[in-house]
Amino acid sequence: MRKKKLKERKLRAKRIARERIAILLRLADKTARGDVSLAERYGELARKISIRCRVPIPSEWKWRYCRFCKTLLFPGITAIVRTRSEKYPHLTIKCLKCGSINRRPYLREKRKLREGLKR
Repeated sequence: MRKKKLKERKLRAKRIARERIAILLRLADKTARGDVSLAERYGELARKISIRCRVPIPSEWKWRYCRFCKTLLFPGITAIVRTRSEKYPHLTIKCLKCGSINRRPYLREKRKLREGLKR
């Protein structure tokens, strides 16, 4: 009986953590244009909640964190995003805080687009 209640409590805490992470990241996006430091703080809080509750950050937001300094990246404000096509097509994301570069391929998306046009 106790184990069941403990498990329910943990699941409830994880669900609440996921909701709060989503809320904080949406708020960070809204406030990024006006107050960058507040938006970065929201991103930091979301990351701390995910670590503490062992909940992954949603995949649509995960690429927005710098892999080296762990700050939340806002394209055009705290990061420069470029598209490159030499060797293999990819996005180049440069963090303006620490200067690190992250590359993300977009070949799969391009192939899906081509396949959709052929049909």
